[in-house]
Amino acid sequence: MDDGEETSYPDNEDSNKGSGKQKARRARKTSSVQNEDDELETKCTVSYFTLCVSGQIVSATFPLGPDREFIFCRFELIAGPDWQLVSGVQHGLTQMATNKAGHFNDKIALSMPLDVTYKSTSPFGWPQILVSVFGQNGRGAETLLGYAHVHLPIFGNCRQEQQMSHLSEVPILMPKSPGMLADVTSWLLRRQPELKDPKVLLDNLQCKGLSMESYGTLEFQLHTIMRGARKLGYNWHA
Repeated sequence: MDDGEETSYPDNEDSNKGSGKQKARRARKTSSVQNEDDELETKCTVSYFTLCVSGQIVSATFPLGPDREFIFCRFELIAGPDWQLVSGVQHGLTQMATNKAGHFNDKIALSMPLDVTYKSTSPFGWPQILVSVFGQNGRGAETLLGYAHVHLPIFGNCRQEQQMSHLSEVPILMPKSPGMLADVTSWLLRRQPELKDPKVLLDNLQCKGLSMESYGTLEFQLHTIMRGARKLGYNWHA
């Protein structure tokens, strides 16, 4: 047998085949691991943050009395174009409440629950609650008692605290008549002037020049949880 001729043995061929199969399996495993890592990276990429708010409209207080036997509120959640309501109701109506059993300036319990979740990519147009307070007399006639609005509270990325309770009192603002004749007409008809679009109160430029007076307070109790804001570069703190 010449030295230049190659000799092949069955054992060597089997080992070569086995090593080839092992290499193919390893390549498949590495490719699958890379695909899983890519999927995890895409899942971990956050493009928005969420704001979860729960609480209630607690009560209304009128230092000189509500001037009506019963009161109720209509509320609406208003946010900017970057905000999307994920869950919860955007507007609603509270129950009829009164404080006739106690003193005239006692708190009128409303106890209207609120539970909403928003998601957004920008804090511009932060959500607000706009409340219209109405009164009703014994004959069922309704009249406006005023408006109130408040921003949803901000919760920062604090590691020690996971939840924060925010209690706030908001003034109830009543529009004033533009002149004496309108004031006399309002007194004769027993109806207060109303805004055609109450949303103008949320914009400082649009509500410029409006004549308003404070007529009591509205109490809110809100709990806020925010997630994903830190990954977008927003680092708020309480």
